[in-house]
Amino acid sequence: MPIDRVAAAVLRPTMPGDVYAPQFVVVLPNRWAVGQSLRICFYGGSAAVRTQILDAAKTWLNYANLKFATGGPAGQNCHTHDSSEIRIGFSEPGYWSYIGTDSLSAWATDRATMNFAGFDTAPIPEPHFSGVVLHEFGHALGFHHEHQSPAEGCDNEYDWDKLYAYYQTHYGWNRQKVDENVRQFLSDRRAYDWSAPDPTSIMVYASDPQFLRRGTASPCYFHENNTLSTLDQQGARTTYPA
Repeated sequence: MPIDRVAAAVLRPTMPGDVYAPQFVVVLPNRWAVGQSLRICFYGGSAAVRTQILDAAKTWLNYANLKFATGGPAGQNCHTHDSSEIRIGFSEPGYWSYIGTDSLSAWATDRATMNFAGFDTAPIPEPHFSGVVLHEFGHALGFHHEHQSPAEGCDNEYDWDKLYAYYQTHYGWNRQKVDENVRQFLSDRRAYDWSAPDPTSIMVYASDPQFLRRGTASPCYFHENNTLSTLDQQGARTTYPA
């Protein structure tokens, strides 16, 4: 299933949803083959916005041994029963992406595997545009929200009663869905790989201190990042070595 953006609550208040985090977390079963060429297509969008998305996304290729097959600088249209590994849409709410090879699953058939709501009509300004694209393509390459990293310990920092109430009121989420998107993963090196904490990671979202027990003093209070950090680059090289 796609990873949700949970909007204004714990994280970046100006964006529609998703949960950011610190350092890199790789979902090992969801990795692509090293050196694989990932096909990308679009459901709509102007040539200009497609080009801007692809130009930002290609930053990952400076560090990951992967290729993007785009059909040209402005990308190509998705067609019925399209089997492209990354299928980008603009019509659903929020910014989100499937995690790595999850985009090949049956539930993703004939639909977008990545979404940038409104980018086709009113793209957000830089550097936020590139930051959102890099984050979502990080998901598409198999990187997860790092506030959920076993190394981070953010479970003890959140005010869960406030979180549950917020997501229920604003998004209709039950506790299980909140837990799936916010609580940390089990420490299982067979399923995940993770680095030391990195608050400069592209996979970090700005957090709202009202949902943290210690507010701005919390180690899980993060600022917005819009570029790949050194550890992001390292994670890409480690996951997809040359």
